[in-house]
Amino acid sequence: MLHKVLSLALVFTVGLSVANAEDSSWVGKAFPEFKVANQAGETITNSKYQGKWVAYYFYPKDNTPGCSIEAEQFAKKHAEFQKMGLEVVGISLDDVESHQEFANDFNVKFDLLADVDKSLSEKLDMVNILPWPHTRRETFLVNDAGVIVKHYATVNPRKHVAEIENDFKALSKK
Repeated sequence: MLHKVLSLALVFTVGLSVANAEDSSWVGKAFPEFKVANQAGETITNSKYQGKWVAYYFYPKDNTPGCSIEAEQFAKKHAEFQKMGLEVVGISLDDVESHQEFANDFNVKFDLLADVDKSLSEKLDMVNILPWPHTRRETFLVNDAGVIVKHYATVNPRKHVAEIENDFKALSKK
């Protein structure tokens, strides 16, 4: 049993190190179109964010340590980000019910998209299958024209919100 646990841990660690290699190939491309339910069960599409700057942050799983830290920090800055002109959208493969609980636990007022069919995540090559199907922890900063201006392939949940804020201010000139 210990051998299986250690093997899974090794596969997961190697997968993370490969997945987190820096990649700027997305910069300059349009963020893909999507149609995904949020934590309230409402169908959300790109049109909701048309003409707005958006930080689309992908995370592995609701109610896990790093994901909880990141959600809590985004939730605390959400009102300030909106005043600055930046929207925040969280995305994982969890279902609507899981997102409802997660949003309630961390006072999340922004959309958490339940990409259970992986329709959006696969377009961005965000899905890892080991040790369970999940999205990688990465973020796409998208400008008001719907174009990716920054791709964060390596994310530290404790520092990421400040990084997004600084880059948004620099890139949007706000």
